[in-house]
Amino acid sequence: MLRTNYIMNNTNIHRKIAFLAFSVTLISNYALLPVHGDVVHLKNGGRLEGRITQQGEMITIEYRGGSIVVHSQSVLRIEKKALAEQIFADRLHKAANDADACVELAEWAFKKDLNREYVQALRSALLIDPDHAKARHLLRTYKIYHANLPDNEKARQKLLDDHGNDFRIFCTDHYRICYDTTQAFAEFTGERLEKLYEEFMIFFEDRNFEPAPLTDRLEVVLFDSAQEFRGFSREISLKTTYSTGFYISKTNRSYFYDSISENNSEYRQIKDKLLQEQKKLSDFRRQVQENNDPRVRYVFKDSNGRESKLDKRQALERLDRQENELQNEYAKLHNFYRDQNITVTMHEGTHQLAYNYGIHSRYFQNPTWIVEGLAVFFESLGEQRGERPGQLNQNRFQYFGKAYASGRLIPLKELLTRDNLFHLGGDSALTAYAEAWALFYYLANRRHEKLFDYIFYLSLRMTHKNLPYDYEHRIKDFEKYFGSLTDLERDWLAYMSNSIR
Repeated sequence: MLRTNYIMNNTNIHRKIAFLAFSVTLISNYALLPVHGDVVHLKNGGRLEGRITQQGEMITIEYRGGSIVVHSQSVLRIEKKALAEQIFADRLHKAANDADACVELAEWAFKKDLNREYVQALRSALLIDPDHAKARHLLRTYKIYHANLPDNEKARQKLLDDHGNDFRIFCTDHYRICYDTTQAFAEFTGERLEKLYEEFMIFFEDRNFEPAPLTDRLEVVLFDSAQEFRGFSREISLKTTYSTGFYISKTNRSYFYDSISENNSEYRQIKDKLLQEQKKLSDFRRQVQENNDPRVRYVFKDSNGRESKLDKRQALERLDRQENELQNEYAKLHNFYRDQNITVTMHEGTHQLAYNYGIHSRYFQNPTWIVEGLAVFFESLGEQRGERPGQLNQNRFQYFGKAYASGRLIPLKELLTRDNLFHLGGDSALTAYAEAWALFYYLANRRHEKLFDYIFYLSLRMTHKNLPYDYEHRIKDFEKYFGSLTDLERDWLAYMSNSIR
């Protein structure tokens, strides 16, 4: 995995700090915390601070964690005062070019119990100075010792209410998993998701992205069979004919099914055929072993229909080979569906992390090639194919090679601008996914600084997500970071063709 530290110019830093300050304001407003607070001085000498609303003679003070109602006759006076969140946002904006000031602000926020703002200030310091030792130490220490996610009983119950009494809840450090599969599959999925989470965080932190910690666990739903999974998909009007998992931003949940469950008809039908063949071989072996007449010959047919007549010793040797071949076929079947589970978990889990950590914007129509390119880049975290992101994704690589050799590659301009390529189905979609992986793989290895500047730029876009990101602006934004499309496409294909050879 590439590791790099690089210096950004002051204009970029100021813009990024401004975005972080803006994010704090958005978060505060979203959580219904006031931008400006009021201090209510009571006649008995007490004081309450928060947002005030008054109905008749009753005054409601909303504060972090709840509210309280007092009678106006109990109030001595009301004082206008900026809340800690607004003070933080103002100070963060002023500290746009001073890493030490950002660290000082972080320590102030920590004392005020502003945990999210604490992390924002440390991230800002690292944007200004990626090598700032104290900021990096404080941030990593916080994530290890202070970022434990609390239990959320309401969210837990809501998840169960949405999916029924047959489901149970299993929690890992960062995920709340709702499942009606086996406990073993839920635990296996949790382990893979935690591995993905760890590598995702390291990958972006090492490139000077410092994602803020989660405030609640990410939610995942596991179905025991493809039939149940597709039935749920129909209920929410989602077409999943070929899909084995998906992430929905509206619910902020990922959904998967257990491909190797005994309740999965697709897997069971193939497995049952192999078991039937195994039984036939076992029955035949018993007949051969029990017959001691040396004159008997046993007839076998090969895949082309040719017959062979074998004596007892030869027949038993042939049965040994056939049983070994059958065991290999069963292992291939199990591994295929197991790898399918792993790959889709890595892919859809990457989408979920990217949207929750601000890698992809929730307010902007993200180019599909970058969304899917990042997800397929992380697919290589699957078991027996590498434990770090960025390994060669053999499935996507092979498909890219076939498309390249047959002249079926999608031109770069179309890949960047035609999101529907990923939804056409068949070879067109497979080619689009393979090319999205190949482009992201190339940029991560050859243009990594520009790639992450480009990703950060897209994450800052605040255009409404339902408004189109038109052809002209997509090309202009891409060339702003990577130069001429023609030159880049030529270098990209040369790089990939060398890998193919």
